[in-house]
Amino acid sequence: MGSVSIFLLTIAGIFLIGIIGELVFARTGLPDVIWLLAVGLVLGPITGAIKRSSLLEIAPYFGALTLVVVLFDGGSKLQLHELRKAAARGGVLALLSFVISVGLVTPIAMLGSWAGILPQQWTWMHALTLGTILGGPSSVVIMPALRNAKLPSQISNIANLESSLTDVLCVVSTVALVRIMKSGSTDVEATFAALGKSFGVGLGVGLAVGLISLWVLRRLQSSTYAYPLVLGTLLVVYVLIDELGGSAALGILAIAICVGNAPSISKAMGLNQQAMLGQGVSGVHDQIAFIIKSFFFTFIGAMLGPPWGLLAFGAGIGVVLLVARVPSVAVGMLGAKLPQGSKGVLRVLLPRGMAAGVLAMLPAQEGIPGMHNLPVVVFAAVVSTVVLFAIGFPTTKKRLAAAVANGEAGIEGDSSGGSDGSPNGSTGTLDQLADHASADDTVVDV
Repeated sequence: MGSVSIFLLTIAGIFLIGIIGELVFARTGLPDVIWLLAVGLVLGPITGAIKRSSLLEIAPYFGALTLVVVLFDGGSKLQLHELRKAAARGGVLALLSFVISVGLVTPIAMLGSWAGILPQQWTWMHALTLGTILGGPSSVVIMPALRNAKLPSQISNIANLESSLTDVLCVVSTVALVRIMKSGSTDVEATFAALGKSFGVGLGVGLAVGLISLWVLRRLQSSTYAYPLVLGTLLVVYVLIDELGGSAALGILAIAICVGNAPSISKAMGLNQQAMLGQGVSGVHDQIAFIIKSFFFTFIGAMLGPPWGLLAFGAGIGVVLLVARVPSVAVGMLGAKLPQGSKGVLRVLLPRGMAAGVLAMLPAQEGIPGMHNLPVVVFAAVVSTVVLFAIGFPTTKKRLAAAVANGEAGIEGDSSGGSDGSPNGSTGTLDQLADHASADDTVVDV
């Protein structure tokens, strides 16, 4: 069989595994990315069918495209009316999760450097960069999981907002740190001035393009060229902002939020005909996001390999990130009106994903010394957190459903009922959960 035939069959196999993974996830709760990572492991370190050196050649191009798709996907799903409902809790949880994760990973990374596991030339800036890369859960993994699990809206809104915000925090913080290390500047005032300019240019250009896009969307809602125009615009803006010295990631996010909330923004602006992201655009983007996700998690699996010490260190960091979830959820949800068992679910929503994978390649691409093996550590941490999520999510979801089935779906931190007279104000969704719980399930009060 020729190389072209093998290549085509490999592509087809990745797509089929991705589809089967989603079907299995819908029935079992086991994340589809597990199977994609497994395929990558088989193609890469196990059989050697794909060489890491070949993947490194395409990584900068694939990484940039993935980052654009990830930011647009997450930003366009951030609905402003939902943000108002979950902004306080989701925002606090996102900030706590990010700060505590970075605060734990950074000193452990320095210990790894002092112990000779990580390069001796690592400084606290290198360690902090690793922390920001792995600072928050991945919206690409969490959002589909919550959508299929049909959890109460109080939980899903908070978790969706947290993962979207931490994606942004990870990208913006990591890009800023890489810029600082690349410049080598020790002038704090000049550094913050440069960062301010970077964020200002990114946000300014992004908002300008996002608002202009509202007029364009009004005329392209049913056009077959709508999505190619949207994606092409995003790529051009990414390059433009980057050339201007701005934060391209922040600009793409600003455009995504404007486009995702086009109806409400255009109404507020007094436009006669409201703009909106047509079903054709949303549908095509979902398919593109699926393809990118399938390739990227397979890419991560294929990139795993020696040095084995770095792999073990990265896997250990995944466990540390699980530990970081405990105080984050405990403090962030203090006094929150959530159904019993909700905190257990929130604790296991830790999987890192595409944003972390893309950012892992950035320092080496920018010529930062001592970072060429950083992707090995980050990819191992991504796999570790995904596995922990795959184990914990079905179990905690079942406990939540069992609590509902046994009539213990009261409000955590509050004894008042919902607005509809039910114990939690979300009986419809909770009843769906209860249908999946067996009568003899053990109720765990978190």
